[in-house]
Amino acid sequence: MKSDEKIQQQIEETLNSIDNIQKATPPPYLLTRINARLNNPAKNIWENIAIFISRPAVTIAGICLLVTINISVLVLKKAISANTVAEHSFTTIADEEDEYTNLATIDYIENQ
Repeated sequence: MKSDEKIQQQIEETLNSIDNIQKATPPPYLLTRINARLNNPAKNIWENIAIFISRPAVTIAGICLLVTINISVLVLKKAISANTVAEHSFTTIADEEDEYTNLATIDYIENQ
């Protein structure tokens, strides 16, 4: 338990701490800013979109998405160019009896 003197001292400190309290007053420009904001017309859809896109989280996510797409395109292009490409061409040849037969020719092209 605390002694009576210590308790009285804490009570006095508490009461003395509120001696210099003053009424809170807003800064002089606050009312002007509030009125300007109330008189400002509503934002249109383009302003709302610009505000949304300018957020750091959206911007960082967009940049990461673009980098990911670019890297995947480069890797896919390398994988395709490393493989051998086969070109198929179909030609039609007229027979002596006017019957048509399809002849498939396959030409192998190596891309290096």
